[in-house]
This record gives sequence, structure tokens and C-alpha cells, in this order.
Amino acid sequence: MNTIVLKNETPEGEPLEATFLPGKGMNLISYKKGQTEVIDQSTKQRFDQIYEGLGAMIGPHFHLRKTETIPPIPNETKFPHIAKARELHVTDPFMHGVGRYAPWQAKETETSIRAQLSGKDEWNGVPLSSLEGQDFKMRYDVDLTPNGLQLDLSVVSETDSIIGIHYFYHLPNGSGTISAKIQDHYIVKNEMKPIPQDWKFAADHQLTFELNQDADFTFHPFPNPLGGQILLDTGSYRLLTTYTSDSQENAWQFYHPKGASFVCIEPVSSQDPRRPNLTVSSIKIALQIL
Repeated sequence: MNTIVLKNETPEGEPLEATFLPGKGMNLISYKKGQTEVIDQSTKQRFDQIYEGLGAMIGPHFHLRKTETIPPIPNETKFPHIAKARELHVTDPFMHGVGRYAPWQAKETETSIRAQLSGKDEWNGVPLSSLEGQDFKMRYDVDLTPNGLQLDLSVVSETDSIIGIHYFYHLPNGSGTISAKIQDHYIVKNEMKPIPQDWKFAADHQLTFELNQDADFTFHPFPNPLGGQILLDTGSYRLLTTYTSDSQENAWQFYHPKGASFVCIEPVSSQDPRRPNLTVSSIKIALQIL
């Protein structure tokens, strides 16, 4: 399988390396600064089984589609992960969109990738539009700069869609904190609610969330509705996620099962990932290991 390894170095001369698999959903399988690896390698087996884990992407849809909207797949044996997903009670054969499963067309340099995917592309002889249930075009541009990874993602589709990342960041000590300025509400279980009073949420909208509990929430940035910053502090390394969007249709999903070895920080091009409103959207994301 084609592997693309991007290399650069920080202004201080420390090596940076990012490894992608364009033949397997443009998955980011490793992102390192020196000897510090930020992608949780323990999730590799699950990614190999059902494309969940490591540095997977999101698009053209988020999470699970409603069963009645999933198009039939005539020959599931062409896609062995589907049987395994069913064993694990995953109801969508292409959870989070076909973009994280299919092979992308990609061109690379030492520090960049320009990748694209279309519903007209075929995978194992099947058009991707028939797997996703709509035609679409997706772009995934990557630059590894001295300051870290720069991602520029976009999607154009027949019906409402979304694009973003779902990277699984390693928690070497099994703990850490997330810090970000957010609006005074969040989405949980498809419902918008005020920030709970027992959370560490300051008057300046600064949230500090300890990773010793479950989290599966959608947040919106503050004060700029077009983007935000999220700082992950694991105690062993810090990772700064900065993202921008052309539209207020953006958010970041925050996912961490209690006790898990990873945390996911997922900037996406929709205010409510489960209910996207646009057929054309994009998002730019910078990931800097501090």
C-alpha cells in the first residue's frame, strides 16, 4: 500500500514527520516531533478492522446515517470491513463517510500532499457515489511546515455534507486536560444545553476539561465564530489545534471515553455535525506539537 512520509524540521532543528496512507482513506498513521508520537498507535487494530482510529477523517457525512438512508451494497464481500463492523454492532457500513475508507488520488512532494476524491471514482469496481448515497468531490491538502501540519479540507456534494478530521491523540499518562474558549452552550445527545455549572468554565469563556471522565460533546468557538484554538496538554506533550472556516457553520467535536488511551479533537464544517446545512464547505486546520 502506498505510504507517503512528509518530513520537515522545526525552526530549532527538531525533526517533524507525518505519515499518510492515501490508499486507505488518507489516514494519518503517524505524526511525530522528534521521538514524540501524538497519534495513538494502540488504535491501529481497530482501524485495520473497521477504519476507526489513528488519524481518520470525517466526510461526506458524520458518524452514523439513519438506516433508511443507507444505500444497499450488492456485494459486501468486496468490502470485508462491513462484516466486522456488523459484528461490533456498527450500523453504518461507512461510518463518518466513505472518505475515510476509499483510496484517494494523491500527489506528493517532500513536505506536501494534494489529494482528491470523487463520487465518480471507483473502489473495487463500485462507484463511491453508490456507497455514500450521493455524488461529491472532496479535497484534502496537507503541508508539513516548520510549525507543524497544515490541513485544507473541502467538500462539494449533491446533498448536505460535512468534512473534518477525527484524529486519535495519544494520552501517554492516561490523563490530561483540554483548554479552549467556547460559547456558553454545547451539544450533547442531539440537544443543545448550557455549559454545566460544575465544569471549569470561566467568565471569559475559557473551558478547562480534565480527561478523567467521558466526553462526546460539540462545542462552538468564542469569540470568533469562524474558528478557534484547542490546547491538549497530556503532561508529556502539548498539541495546539487551530482551525478556521469561511462560515459560521463550524464546530469541534470532543470525544474521550473514560479511561481510554486517546482523545479526539475534531474540527468540522458544520455547527451541528449530525445535521449539516451546506452542500459546499471547507475548513483549515493547523496542528502544532509544542
